[in-house]
Amino acid sequence: LWWRQPAKQATPLQAHFSSHWMGKLAALAVLGICVATLFNAVYWPFSRDDTLGIYHPQAVEIANRAALLPLTGADSLYLAYPMQMQLAYAFTYIASGWENAYLARVLPALLSIGALAATYLVGRAVHGKFAGWIGMLLLATMPAFARWASTGYVDLPMAYFYTLAALFAWRLWQEDHPIDALLAGLLVGLAAWTKNAALIGVVLLAAWLVWGVINRQISLRSALISMLTCAVIGAPWYIRNQIGAGFIMPDTAWTDQAQRSLETLLIFVTRWLNYGIAGFVILAAVAAALTHLVRRRLRAPEDALLVGWTLPFFIIWWLLASYDPRFLLLFIPLLCALAGRWSAQAWAKLSAAQRHPLIILGALVLVALTIYTMWISVEFKRAILQDPLMDHAAKLAIVQPTRAE
Repeated sequence: LWWRQPAKQATPLQAHFSSHWMGKLAALAVLGICVATLFNAVYWPFSRDDTLGIYHPQAVEIANRAALLPLTGADSLYLAYPMQMQLAYAFTYIASGWENAYLARVLPALLSIGALAATYLVGRAVHGKFAGWIGMLLLATMPAFARWASTGYVDLPMAYFYTLAALFAWRLWQEDHPIDALLAGLLVGLAAWTKNAALIGVVLLAAWLVWGVINRQISLRSALISMLTCAVIGAPWYIRNQIGAGFIMPDTAWTDQAQRSLETLLIFVTRWLNYGIAGFVILAAVAAALTHLVRRRLRAPEDALLVGWTLPFFIIWWLLASYDPRFLLLFIPLLCALAGRWSAQAWAKLSAAQRHPLIILGALVLVALTIYTMWISVEFKRAILQDPLMDHAAKLAIVQPTRAE
């Protein structure tokens, strides 16, 4: 299905980047970060609060029961969380014959790495390969990505499905093919199976489809296929919640702790230790995209998609959940794709003389960021250096105090 369409011809700039030494350096940088992420996943058992307190215990019980956990009415709360990752963990435990957290951690780590590829594909689809590369590098070298990609949390896995859904939503706008409609709906449904925040994405998908139908870019048949597929995949879990617990999604967000301030509104630059250089580029790209949309009276579908599928998420986060920057990971890949699009557009306006020093500077910055990102991607480095061949019990003794803290 993915290869149904023939590959589009690359522009000279895109082809040049792929063969240029800078392109090879970029590929090595992404590869190095992926290796560091996977190493951390397979070396350490679970060590973060939500995996130790929610996902792992639920997976163990599912594996022991060989069935979903029964809801217990209004106090179900965490039992009403979507079960995508818990079911995946439970499968690894059943297949391994023990609570194999090392194998279980690989699955969300692979989905997090998949978010890098999805970012590239979205950037390439809306503006070409160069934009895709820039977007992927911005996400890969973002400190927040490095710190969460291999932890076993569900944010980046949800982002993987959501970002791919945006890719097929864009392809649907371009060609109105029923396969793209089906895949867009399926992926939003999978995102909703991974984290309940993806229900916002269901609304945004519906809005995109309605806008496409109004503009005669998307047929009513394709819109119905997409929404029906999304409902078939995602709705059963939430219907079960309503029947067994009395609510669609649990009230586990600490909305009273939301920090609605200018600092959180500009979080991509005020928390630069979380978002690094990418945060500044993202903020500039959002401003450029919004300006472009206003000037074109919304007749810029690339920006409409990337802004429309991220800005409402951000507004809801700022109003209700701005106490935790981690939730921004749900839609950061699409923001990185947007940043890649506008960075590539700005680069195309530079002369060869202007580009040369920037290429050298960019290479140096990329090397430094890659080394730093690989370093922070691996947890408990001192313990590894002291005893790289430590057994499972020794590893548990190291990660369990982290939970107590």
